[in-house]
Formats: sequence, structure tokens, C-alpha cells
Amino acid sequence: MNHIKQFFKEKGLYLFCLAMVFAATAAGILALRSIVGNVADLTRIRKEALQDDSVWTQPDAAIDKPAEDVPKPTQTPAAAEKPAATAAPEAAQTPAVDAPPAARPGIWDAKPQAAFSGNELVYSETLGDWRTHNGADYAAPAGESVYPAKSGKVTSVTEDALWGNVVEVEDANGITWRYCGLTAPAVKAGDSVTTTATLGKAGAIPAETSGENHLHLECIKDGAYLDPEGLL
Repeated sequence: MNHIKQFFKEKGLYLFCLAMVFAATAAGILALRSIVGNVADLTRIRKEALQDDSVWTQPDAAIDKPAEDVPKPTQTPAAAEKPAATAAPEAAQTPAVDAPPAARPGIWDAKPQAAFSGNELVYSETLGDWRTHNGADYAAPAGESVYPAKSGKVTSVTEDALWGNVVEVEDANGITWRYCGLTAPAVKAGDSVTTTATLGKAGAIPAETSGENHLHLECIKDGAYLDPEGLL
């Protein structure tokens, strides 16, 4: 017994320390087991809570009938149609005005068949000689109406053996226009004529029967022959 007391007396401090270490170890183990148990409980509780939440968030059955108070989506109004373009009012048409008659009706607009020769001699196939051609010849079908190339006053209406019926008209510039080869003259001396007045109709010219039917036109001023083409 004394031996045991002596052992504890000598080793008491060691034993006490060992006991403290054992107690601390046991307490640590218990605390660890308690912590592990608490963590397991928390994990279980959380898992159960998650399962319960998943169950409650799922609908019991599919909804077959939609709610009646949900407003139906309204249709987007169609884009406003642009108003049809109104036809622009037609520009006011200028009343038709009768164009004044041409100053030189058809016959005098064409190029002469035989030009004015001046002082140059030209051969006449009809007369068979050389002579000056004092006028210009303009194509005119027989019977076509003949109008003055210039307005003026009729100074004479005659019949010539070489030139046929001749009507002479003096214009405002003092130039005498001699229309040779007319038939059935429609004017007389003293008449005032414009470019729309009919002098007569195209006929024949005895001195120029060769070639196509035509009118022989001469222009005279102060006794001198002028080129009709240059005055038209």
C-alpha cells in the first residue's frame, strides 16, 4: 500500500497530466461527434426542406381552362393607308389658234427646177437656142391652185404667146412679181391680194414645154430682173 502511495506521490504529477490529456481527448472526441451529428442533422433537415419545397412548387394538375379575366392581346392596327395620289390637274390648254397661212404656199417652198441665170446664157430645149433664163421654174401639177408669194396689188392680167396667162403683182417694196403659165386667172388689175388669195391654177408655158409641168416666176424692179429664189 505504501508502495502504491509512494508511486502516486512520485508519479502523481505525471498521472494528473495524463489524466488531463485523456480528459481533454475524450472531451474533444465527444465535441467532434456532437459537431458531426449536428452537421448530419442540418444536412438532413435541409434536404427535407428542399424536398418539401420542390413538392409544393409543382402544380397538382395541369390547368385545362385558362383564366377568363386575362385580356386578349389586341391586334396591331393596320398601317394607315396613304391617300391615293390625286391626279394633277391637266395644264390649261391654250385655245387652238388657227395658224396663219404660210407666206409661201407649197409651190414656192421647193427648190426651183431651173434657176435664174442672170446674164448667163442657157440652152432652151423647147426653143432650141441659147438665151438668158430671167426667172425661176417651180414644179406645179396642172390644175393646182396658185397663191402669191408676196402680198401686193395686181397691176396687170395678160396672155402671152410664149408665157401663157401672166398675172403681175407689185409688192410693198416696188418689186413686180410675174406669175407665168396660169390658166383661168382669178384676179384682175387693181385687186389687192394676200398670200391666201388664189391667182388662178397652174397651166402650161408654151416657151418651156419640156420637162415637168411648172410655173415660171420672174421678179422685176426698175427694169432689172432679180433672182426670185433670193427674194422668197
